[in-house]
Amino acid sequence: MSRTEVPVPGADARGLSAALAAKIRDEIEREGGWIDFARYMDLALYAPGLGYYSAGSTKLGPAGDFITAPELSRSFGRAFALTVDAELAAIGARDVVELGAGSGALAAQLLDTFAKLGREVRYEIIEVSADLRQRQQRTLAPFAGQVHWLDRLPETPFPAVVVANEVLDALPVTCFTIDDGEPRALGVVADGEGFAWRAGGSHSELTAAVRSIELALQRALPNGYRSEVCLTLPAWFRALGAVLERGSLLFADYGLVRSDYYHEQRAEGTLVCHYRHRAHDNPFAYPGLQDITAWVDFSACADAASAAGFDVAGFTTQGHYLLSVLAALPPELAVDLKSPREQSAMKTLILPGEMGERFKVLLLRKNVRGPELPGKDFRHRL
Repeated sequence: MSRTEVPVPGADARGLSAALAAKIRDEIEREGGWIDFARYMDLALYAPGLGYYSAGSTKLGPAGDFITAPELSRSFGRAFALTVDAELAAIGARDVVELGAGSGALAAQLLDTFAKLGREVRYEIIEVSADLRQRQQRTLAPFAGQVHWLDRLPETPFPAVVVANEVLDALPVTCFTIDDGEPRALGVVADGEGFAWRAGGSHSELTAAVRSIELALQRALPNGYRSEVCLTLPAWFRALGAVLERGSLLFADYGLVRSDYYHEQRAEGTLVCHYRHRAHDNPFAYPGLQDITAWVDFSACADAASAAGFDVAGFTTQGHYLLSVLAALPPELAVDLKSPREQSAMKTLILPGEMGERFKVLLLRKNVRGPELPGKDFRHRL
């Protein structure tokens, strides 16, 4: 989709985007005319007051740019709650931490299910967006007193279960291309009032990351190949490992294992943008008004988590996971699958051609032994 095919936003939104674009151009100028794409993505998503997740636009749901599993069906939250409940029991803890709680729909579903299960929890949300935090507070008003918002991870280690739905895909990535056998960073330059791609040089961190990918693949990436890598992933998991005395991480996101992510036929990478429920590949269209994501390399997540002290306790597709959990739901948690709306939602969540295959569920544990993650075990593919 070209920029001209992206719906034109209103005047106020265009003004917000123009302000962010000016901020990004100033940074490009300060950095000598070029910045790494990871920095552009970080500014476009998180610049205070202007970035996509920091400004006030509606992001999730029918009126936003994309919809997530909890907005589609409370079955997703029911399933997650049962897994989290089992992890809390194994840990002997009552703290649940959600990273990037979006609209608050998942938190509401988890807390409602915990109440039905008789599980008392202390629910903490780490949310960088003031706008989303306000929306979460409205959504979670019935659970006032149980939910607390944090600006960052606690400094003192404690036992907990950490959950995150569609968070890993929003971590800024470095884009690269292979030029004469060498990985070169693809960065951003100013182009009139907008921005454009420009290849930069190689640097040691990117080169080491790409060589590690090639070593795992047992083949070199071909010349002209273009993709992305999240260089901050090891530090991100180290931060989680440092704060968890013992605990579990439960993630759901769209992504691939390394061999599929860097397949020779996937030669243009996985970067995708969402604006008003339209997916396209132009990250420079109206910065600050659209979501920018990359598919998750779950093999890289597993490696980074292992290095940070976690064990990979489970990995499966969302379809396998939901089918396994929902088939065993106790009657008091059952969802009415007779309604056309719920049937449609379940098809979207479970079918391979929809979210069922593209989305994966990853369970990581530190100093914990617990039950198997429901669904077919695909850890061997990592």
